Amino acid sequence: MISLVKKIVFTNFARLALVGLMLCAFEPAFAVPGGAADTLSIWVMDNGLGSKNAMHRLVKKFYRETGISVKITSLSWGEAFNRIAQTFADSNAAAPDVIQLGSTWIPHFAAAGHIRAIDYLMPQIDSARFLGEGLRSAHISGRPETYAVPWFIDVRGFFVNERIWLALGFDDSDLDSYSQFLGVMKTIANSDLLTEDGVKVTPFSLPGKDDWAAHHCMAPFIWSHGGDFIVPSGKGYRSALLDSNTLVGLALYAKIMGDAQMAPHSLLENSADNATGFVRSERVIHYGTSELIKQLDYPGEAGGLANTAVAKDGIKVMDLPSGPFGKFSFMGGSHLALCRKQDSSKYALAEKLLVYMLRADNIDAFSRQVGFLPADRSILHIWNRDSRYSKLVAGLENSRSFPNIPEWGDVETILLELSNNMGLLFSKKKNKKKNSAALAKMVYDANVKINAVLNYDDTVNYADKLRWIQQIFLSDYRETYPKNSTNFIGRYELPTVDEFKYKIVSSKFLLVSFGAGFLVLCVIIVCVVKRRKSRSR
Repeated sequence: MISLVKKIVFTNFARLALVGLMLCAFEPAFAVPGGAADTLSIWVMDNGLGSKNAMHRLVKKFYRETGISVKITSLSWGEAFNRIAQTFADSNAAAPDVIQLGSTWIPHFAAAGHIRAIDYLMPQIDSARFLGEGLRSAHISGRPETYAVPWFIDVRGFFVNERIWLALGFDDSDLDSYSQFLGVMKTIANSDLLTEDGVKVTPFSLPGKDDWAAHHCMAPFIWSHGGDFIVPSGKGYRSALLDSNTLVGLALYAKIMGDAQMAPHSLLENSADNATGFVRSERVIHYGTSELIKQLDYPGEAGGLANTAVAKDGIKVMDLPSGPFGKFSFMGGSHLALCRKQDSSKYALAEKLLVYMLRADNIDAFSRQVGFLPADRSILHIWNRDSRYSKLVAGLENSRSFPNIPEWGDVETILLELSNNMGLLFSKKKNKKKNSAALAKMVYDANVKINAVLNYDDTVNYADKLRWIQQIFLSDYRETYPKNSTNFIGRYELPTVDEFKYKIVSSKFLLVSFGAGFLVLCVIIVCVVKRRKSRSR
């Protein structure tokens, strides 16, 4: 949500509180004129270029309309969760009146009693304006209370470098399915294109090292194949990592991450590095957020991307590939909520500020500055007229968010550990069969950990299914090549050293089997001949 090139968005709950305490000394705070007695406070994150100026304009306008002053405190996403949690733990007297929360954080803070239920405000806010998936995140699963309202949407999509895409002769339909996606990446790998700086252009990249958002990238692969991370079970949830559909999606994700041609830099990069490579026109395809489009409008001296290679080449937004169960993208974003405080004297004023911030005109003004899609349906149709955003807006219909349960933060941490361990494995081992066995064990262990977090008593012994899991990771995924692929003759037609070794090992077993069969046939022939000779005597 901050600069794609520089952002560090740790949304897991395992960050040390000490980091937040150290950073709070450098917290920027701003306020419009007003007396301290009636001054409200709002905590927001650094939501990207233009977000601070947009917030200043909003609170100044609020002061002109109401005479109520507002102090703005801006947090980095890296410190935000722990800073907020620590504030509530120490004394909620220091908590803000209104607060921005990541969509997956709401159940955690609501279950802890730190934010207020706001159902009584929903008629005034007009909740019908907001997308259902965003409103779902405003609840704790299984409970009716509403604790927050969507502010803006963090939807992810496929971006391609337009100049390179057209130069290679691709068509939009070449990315209709995941099998075609693989074929396109293999074709790009064989093109031997170089950037102006002489760097080889590669197809794609996934975050495989020290990352914080890999589960956002992993989700479309799993959802499109009918799987999920966790699913309802009885009165709670259970891990779905060992469900067959989930494993097929995970296997595809792992195949791309570990492939030295399709995504050669994955094992050395995190999400920010992935974005940097695309901005430098070193990658053709990027899975990212809508803020990238807005950053191209800002000059380099303002921290924008207007002077970068990808700005010169142009970007094109694509539909996501489809799997057997459809096409899905991750949809997150941010909500606004009211903090629960011992001193309730400013509750009514805080409610005014919340309602004001969620007015359609104010949501639109803020979203246009930061580049994230507005959460308000009545505004989205206007954004849909912009060709740069139209496919992202259309993709909202096929977007999904993560489960709205208080335990999701711990589940998220396990998923991030799984993805980072995948990258570490591929960087050390290249043998496909050995990797598949290690991947099976990783997924099995993550499944056990998630069920422990969810208090799900898993009585089935999955250990005897490790070989079955391994076979899914060993399975090949169909690759469908674009029509122009014949124009590129490259190295993928020859096996790599490790693939060659694997083929040799496989060939040995084939030769042994053939030899054994031939020997048995010879014995049978000898026996038949001897029997005929004995009869002739």
